[in-house]
Amino acid sequence: MKKLLALLIAMALAATMMAGCGSDDQQTSSQDNSETEKLVDDTLGEIFQEASEIGQGTAGVSLKEAQLAARIASYAAVIGYTAEATQELKEEMLDKYAALDEQGQQNVDSSFQAAFGLLDQAIVEGDYDSIKGQFEDAGAADGFDILLKAPGLRESYDTFKSAYMSMGTTDD
Repeated sequence: MKKLLALLIAMALAATMMAGCGSDDQQTSSQDNSETEKLVDDTLGEIFQEASEIGQGTAGVSLKEAQLAARIASYAAVIGYTAEATQELKEEMLDKYAALDEQGQQNVDSSFQAAFGLLDQAIVEGDYDSIKGQFEDAGAADGFDILLKAPGLRESYDTFKSAYMSMGTTDD
């Protein structure tokens, strides 16, 4: 399901880029951009919703956090955020965060911190091998080693993390 969603996002982005190249029909291009933005926004909302449902101290938390980490990495790889998008992404994240109840927000904060720890180790430090077992146990390892080689993943992930951390919702 998650792979399919990532594929759909990638296809929508590719279709949007193709529509913008050589098409004089601005209305069609505008409509494609709107649909792509909605798909991106919906996916970000799903990530926040999933994170809000990871209750700390419950069974399988570390597996769910690994799944969340894989989902964030996949999303970042497909979207390809750059540092210039940090403020806009932060505002979108704040909207998603504000829509959650207090418990959901606490769950997002702790789940994202754990996911960022895994992703920092895999993406930033380049030490995926030491945590690969956690991703395998969570059923999130398929293709993750290939995803780690995606062009622009590090910058996009850094932008995602920076936008979240600058929301001012955690003490970390």
